[in-house]
Amino acid sequence: MRFDLASKTVKDRWALDILEGLRDVLAPHEDVLEQAIARFSADYARVIALDDLLTGVDTVRYGGETARLFTEWDETDGGPGLAALQAFAFEHFNLPRDGAPARAAMAAAVLAEVPNDLLYHGNAHYRKVMFHTIRLMATQICGNFPYQPLLYSDDLIKLLISTAIHDLGHEGGDNQRNGIYTPGYMEQKAFDHARDYFDNLDLDHDFARDIEAMVFCTDITFIAGDNSPCVRMKKIYRHFFLGGMPEGEDIENMLIGKLRRFEDNPRLSIMAMLLHEADIATSAGLTYAVSKMETRKIMQEYELDIAGPKVFLKFMSEQLGGSMVTPAAQQVFGAQMEDIMRQAFADQAAGVEKF
Repeated sequence: MRFDLASKTVKDRWALDILEGLRDVLAPHEDVLEQAIARFSADYARVIALDDLLTGVDTVRYGGETARLFTEWDETDGGPGLAALQAFAFEHFNLPRDGAPARAAMAAAVLAEVPNDLLYHGNAHYRKVMFHTIRLMATQICGNFPYQPLLYSDDLIKLLISTAIHDLGHEGGDNQRNGIYTPGYMEQKAFDHARDYFDNLDLDHDFARDIEAMVFCTDITFIAGDNSPCVRMKKIYRHFFLGGMPEGEDIENMLIGKLRRFEDNPRLSIMAMLLHEADIATSAGLTYAVSKMETRKIMQEYELDIAGPKVFLKFMSEQLGGSMVTPAAQQVFGAQMEDIMRQAFADQAAGVEKF
């Protein structure tokens, strides 16, 4: 059935029609847009061939197979473009393909293809995070998880847009500025980079503000501790779904600034958590070999030669709490994450200092 949908999609041209209609809006990135248009059909066929891995009921094999797939992408052409991944998601989840949100989603996919050469936060990272997001969306929708509200079409589109733009314009490293931590600095910069394009596409401002909050909460700076927007967002999620705040903490102290968007909005907290867990999944939830490679990349991006079990386990324990949080991420990545941490602890016990 999915191959029938692929044929229908190419024939109907809805995604290509949207891309071609973005020429005026995306004029500053004309070359990137034209390349996305030229490669779209071939890229979409590649994504369709991965339908079962992305959306099938068997998630046990996801970690190992996706690790092999991403290695192949890294060693060849970087994988299919984000426009094709977006189009696949719209098709699979039957999302509305007319209106400003669909155009904004395709524009976001093109913006994320603007070339950058960062070792960790490069274009391949955006594609991998989108891949994980689609997997988590499919698991969330089919999971029938207790106490988890249904996500609506607009929710899913917000999540797809947020995934595409979450690291736009990243400068490498973290959110320290002159030695001072600035919460969400580069994440806000990412949203601001996309804001004018969204305005030109008449994207509803309230819709966009939810995207802004989700992107802001992907800040997971190592040295930030509880000041990290991501850590605070996790506490808000726990307030809604995991029995409340830690002892001595108050939800009102979490709901400040952009995090006020989560007030009385449990669905938005689910979406933000799914984005966060998709963002860190390649580093923490595929295989230990991939985790070591990703840790080396991000430490090199920080210009630090400290990638090893100690720093990796510090990240896993202090920033991730040693586990995935949402039921969907636990199902897809939980067992792999446990195995990865066991191997890292074994390396540390054996005296391994660097990967």
